[in-house]
Amino acid sequence: MVKEILARANVARSTFYAHFDGKEELLLSSIRYVLAAARDQLSELSDPVDQLLYFSLPVLQHIEARRQQAPADAPRSGHRQVHRRLERLLLEQVEADIRRSSLDRAMPPELLAKHLVTTFLGVIDWWLHRRPAPSACEADDAYRALVEPVLRKNRCA
Repeated sequence: MVKEILARANVARSTFYAHFDGKEELLLSSIRYVLAAARDQLSELSDPVDQLLYFSLPVLQHIEARRQQAPADAPRSGHRQVHRRLERLLLEQVEADIRRSSLDRAMPPELLAKHLVTTFLGVIDWWLHRRPAPSACEADDAYRALVEPVLRKNRCA
C-alpha cells in the first residue's frame, strides 16, 4: 500500500507521485537501480560467464539486506509480484547480454536466458524459505553450481 511506503520513507504523497506513478513504477525503478549498480562492476570481470551472471550476487545481497530490515511480521504477499517484475527485466537484460557475449553457444539465446533467469528465481524461492537462511553468497554459490556447467559446456561437440 502506498500509504505504508510513504510512512516508512517519511515522504509526502505529493513527493512520491512527483517521482512515481505508483507502487509498480517504484518497484521497477528499484529493480533497475540494483541491476544498474551491479552492471557498473562488469568492467572488473574478465570471465565471460562471470560477466553474464553479474546480477546474481548483487540482487541476492540486496534481498538479504531488505530481509534484515523488514519487521519479522512483515507480509510476504508481494513476493510473487516482485518475482514477475524481476523475471521480466532480467529476461530482457540477460538475453541481450547473451547475444553480445563471447560465449560459444549452440543453444538459442532466448532459451538460455529463460534457463538462467528461471533457475535464479527458483534459487531465490528456495533461499527465502530456508531456516536458517543461507547467506547471499551461499545462495549465489548454489545458483552458479546449477547454471555454470551449462554455460561452460554450451558448445557443439
